[in-house]
Amino acid sequence: MTPRKPVPVEQRLVYVQVVEGLLQHGLHGQVSPRLKQRLKQVGVDLDRPLLPAYPVPLWAHCLNIVVEETYPDLPREEGFRLLAEAHVQGYGRTVIGRAVYGVMRLLGPRRLVQRLPQTLRATDNYTEAELLERGPTTYEMRMNSALDAPGYAEALFEAMLRVGGAESPGVTRIHVDASVPSSTYLLTWTER
Repeated sequence: MTPRKPVPVEQRLVYVQVVEGLLQHGLHGQVSPRLKQRLKQVGVDLDRPLLPAYPVPLWAHCLNIVVEETYPDLPREEGFRLLAEAHVQGYGRTVIGRAVYGVMRLLGPRRLVQRLPQTLRATDNYTEAELLERGPTTYEMRMNSALDAPGYAEALFEAMLRVGGAESPGVTRIHVDASVPSSTYLLTWTER
């Protein structure tokens, strides 16, 4: 697959299915009037059709608002982890997500990880991911992004691995460089 032309940080967009997966499906029944109002104030109006894409800084701000409103009594990292799990479940209820998850279940964890770069490319206009196999159930993945949401990406990838049938998935961020931005994760699991 041809690498994408680098997208400047200020032009990075997340696609509607990601936003829909979390806000309309993953948080179904948990969107309080206050949360809805706070999201509307920053540019995500849940009373109108969602836009085709949203700027990444806005989306990151929305994630923080959702954690503050939905998990106010939890430590920030725990809130982001729960949010990521809800996001993966919700994304699986979108039209695109149902199709993607159907394929993920058939692939199994190893091939799912090998396809993660393509899967992630479908969620926004900028993500590039490179994989390095460290063993049959261990991969290192470097991405061209860094999100200020502790535990979120780790829990997101763990939940995705579970969709693919992985036992005991574990994801650890082993490097982050916010200046570039980039993040590197170690993905592990055991076979069923």
